[in-house]
Amino acid sequence: MNAVECGAFKVDAFTDRPFKGNPAAVVLDCPELDRETMLAIAGELNLSETAFVWFEEHGFRVRFFTPGDEIPLCGHATVATFYLLWCLGMAPEGVNRMFSRAGEIDVLIKDGKVWLKQLKPEVLGELNLEALKEILGSDNLAGPAFAMTTGTPEGIVGIPTFKELMDLRPDMERLAEFSRENGIIGVYVYTLDSQFDAAGRFFAPAIGVPEDPVTGTASGILAGYLRLTGKLVKDRYVFEQGHALRREGRVHVEFEGDQPWIGGKAVITFEGRLEL
Repeated sequence: MNAVECGAFKVDAFTDRPFKGNPAAVVLDCPELDRETMLAIAGELNLSETAFVWFEEHGFRVRFFTPGDEIPLCGHATVATFYLLWCLGMAPEGVNRMFSRAGEIDVLIKDGKVWLKQLKPEVLGELNLEALKEILGSDNLAGPAFAMTTGTPEGIVGIPTFKELMDLRPDMERLAEFSRENGIIGVYVYTLDSQFDAAGRFFAPAIGVPEDPVTGTASGILAGYLRLTGKLVKDRYVFEQGHALRREGRVHVEFEGDQPWIGGKAVITFEGRLEL
């Protein structure tokens, strides 16, 4: 491979405060990099997600990598990517088109906030609640436990109180195995015991992320789950996450018909260059 030089940034998503929310790396103008190189860069940067983005006709191509694998879609890395593109004057306010492994997705930039349109929440199957109790270390989980998707397959289950949520100590090895067996990338545990509509934690050791600070895709799934089960039926939600990692952030969810938009603010914290 010939020498490659790319712009690299660290952007904290779902927050307007540096070092809060969910950090993502964004690497610009890198279509010539192969998958193994992208995966190596994601491992070197060692954030929960690294987005590689370049301009294509009518939109932007974005590929998402955890330190362990490529994934179809990542909410917080999308927010980080398009906030950066907007700040650099590369993406205008209004609707932009993102081409990803999850398909073509609309991304709205409005008033300094980035919104990602997700697919209609879909239940893929029911998860074994008793197994999750053992794996997550709590006898007090609240079902039903579902595998769901809005573009990325994830598990979801409830817990009654915020304290119990913070006290969870999952068996990461068993959770990774459970996730692979059930075709999901991780499990989101939520509680309605929150100063907002709900609070949550997301564990994804199967893709190299023991705990994700603030998860956009899981927030869209949570909103769909709450509506589907009748636990909290609304058109607009605000969810909080990140407390256990001291990276508190907020995700906004608004429904357009049966499709959720997830949105939030972001802040750029580092800028550099990759030379390969």
